[in-house]
Parts: sequence; C-alpha cells; structure tokens
Amino acid sequence: MREVPVGIMLGLPVVVSLSMGLTTLFGGCDRSGDAQGAKYGEGDAPQREVVVYVSADEAIARPILEEFARESGISVRARYDGEASKTAALVAMLRQERDSPRADVFWSSECFAASELALEGLVASWRSRRSDSLPEALRGEAGRWYGFAPRMRVLVFDPARTSPGNVPQTMIDLAVPHLNGRVAIADPRFGTTRGHIGAFAAMIERDSPGAFVEWVGGFAARRPLVLSGGNAAVVDAVTRGEAAFGLTDSDDYFAAISQGASLAVVPIRQFDPSREGGGAMLIPNTVSLVAGAPHPAEAGELMDFLLGGSVSRWLHESRSGNLVIPEIAALDGAGVAALPQLPSGIPKMPQSCADSPGYQAIESARDPFIYDASAVRGSIDESVAALRAACAKEASR
Repeated sequence: MREVPVGIMLGLPVVVSLSMGLTTLFGGCDRSGDAQGAKYGEGDAPQREVVVYVSADEAIARPILEEFARESGISVRARYDGEASKTAALVAMLRQERDSPRADVFWSSECFAASELALEGLVASWRSRRSDSLPEALRGEAGRWYGFAPRMRVLVFDPARTSPGNVPQTMIDLAVPHLNGRVAIADPRFGTTRGHIGAFAAMIERDSPGAFVEWVGGFAARRPLVLSGGNAAVVDAVTRGEAAFGLTDSDDYFAAISQGASLAVVPIRQFDPSREGGGAMLIPNTVSLVAGAPHPAEAGELMDFLLGGSVSRWLHESRSGNLVIPEIAALDGAGVAALPQLPSGIPKMPQSCADSPGYQAIESARDPFIYDASAVRGSIDESVAALRAACAKEASR
C-alpha cells in the first residue's frame, strides 16, 4: 500500500493515499428550474428537509445526496449549476439571498469561493466531532468551510500529436517563447481555473514582484484558446486537435479517457523542481453552513455525512477519481476495511482509467504546491483580469 504526498491546501501539508491503504501522515430526480432544485427523499408524510447548493458534478453528487436522504430520513432539495459557470452562479445566488437565505449548505467543487464567502459572512462557523477530526489544512476560517476529496490540476495532451519530451512541465513553461503548440484554458473568471491563476499569481509575485505580469505577457503571446465551456471543453479541444495542451482538472481528464480519448497527462508543477513546494496543485471539495440557514440541524447532519470516510471513498472510486485523504477515509470506522459499496447510480471509474499511465502519474506526483490563502484572495480578481485583458489583446491582433 502506497502513500503519495500530493496535497498542499491553503499552505498546510496533507499527505494523501491513492491506494486502498489508510496509513496516515500529516505535516431519481429531474433538475428543477426553481431556487430549490431537485428533491430527494420525499415521502407522503411531512419530513425534515435540507436545501443544498451544489457545484460538484451532478451525476456523482446526486446519488450521494439520495443516499443521505435514505439513511437519514431527511428530504434533500438540491440546486445544481452548469459546467461553464460552475461555482460562480451559485455564489452569486447566495449573495443575492443574503437577507433571506434559502440554502442551508453549500457544497462547492473548489475551495476559493468558500473562502471568499467566509470573509463576507455568508457562511457561518460550524463544528462537530467529525469536523474536529479533520487536518487543520481542511478547516477553513473559523470553521466556516471544510475540505475533502481534492482533485489535481493537470496538463493534458495527445501523445499521437505531441511527443512527451515536448510537453511543458511547469506553469512557467507555458509562457516561454519556444513553446511549440497552442494551450487551451477555461475562462479564468470561473471555477478551478480562477483559483489556480490566483494562487499562481500570488506566489510568483511574492518571490519576484512583476513576475506575474511578465508571465502573462509570454502566455498571452502564445495565443491561448480561452474557452467558455469550462474544463471539459479544454479537454475536448485537445482531443480534437484544436490545442496541443490543455490546462484542466484531473476529473475532466478521467472523463475523457473513459469515453475512449487517447490522451496523456502531466501533473503540472507551478515552478521548477528546484523550488520546493512548487509542484502540482490540489483543489478540494468544500462544504459550508450557510449563514442564517433555515434548517441548521439538518444542515449539520448533511455536512457530517459529506465529510465522512464513505463519501470520500465513493468520490475516489467514482469516475471523478478524487484523491483520498487518510484522516477522512478513516472516519466512519472505515479503517483498512473494504471500500463501502458505491450508492446506486454513481458512475464508477472505468478500469481503463485506473490502468492508464495518467492515473499512475497523478498517483506518483510529489512536492505539491504550497500557497497562501490570504494572498490568493487578495490577488485573484486582479490577476484574472490581467490575464483576460492580455489574451484578448493578443487575439485581436
């Protein structure tokens, strides 16, 4: 059983394991158009209920919420969002509903929006025995959010078109003049791309003021494809040969492989290997209690459920391939026992993905990216705006 140190989140070390071992170290329903969304666990008798806004993949999140409803007897109303806008639309809704909250829980597929909501007072402090068991790195500001089941930022390419020896290994490499091939990225205003650019900008500027502006100039000069369809569109662009490289998330890579795409992947570092703490970036799911939640007790039960070892392992075994954090996997008495049975309906990761070199590359990644959360919050909007402006200027030439 193999431990893989692939996670640093918000500046604190987390050692995660992609194996089934848990030895640890630490250094059905239709989508609704209304604000409450799809409802799970509804019966004839009046029931307790909880409302959750979800930016995680609906196909995976829905069966998990259905399982919670079945086990708890609590009816779950879920509001999802689309791939392109992802977390941003739900965050906007939470802001609009500040004075009269409709949601109880915010389940985000990334950590940056939750951190911003915490500073705005839109999510409340919360704790339980389960949350107290999490590594410090996964407990947000004053217990206003909790992280679990991270994904990795990766660079995808087609080995039939691009020799592995010509693939960029770092974010710095994406801006060099001799880069041979176009890069695709998702619109940096949204989702994990937004957080990634903000974190990269914050840390490169900390060491060398002005370095991010220089990087942006070099990156934009490569005429990158900036796509509104999210990270999945990035992978599609590489598959079709419209771009040589695509900056995306590990789950989008696995989704493409499961559909038969012949892609390879690099767990892209931020900086040269000589710089410790500059490796691949992990972005966890997060769960938060909405400030003024109408159903706080039920919200706490759902949050405890999502932070449990079973959900962490379900996400790992799903087609998303989220990474397993041992401290979370050990909850629910999971220990080194067999994987809890996947709830019916969760798309399981195909064996072709688990056997792929890309999966092994992600598993063996070392020296994860260390970044400072407060610095990211302070730079994220400015850095994204600078990148978009530079790319638009180059595209208009």
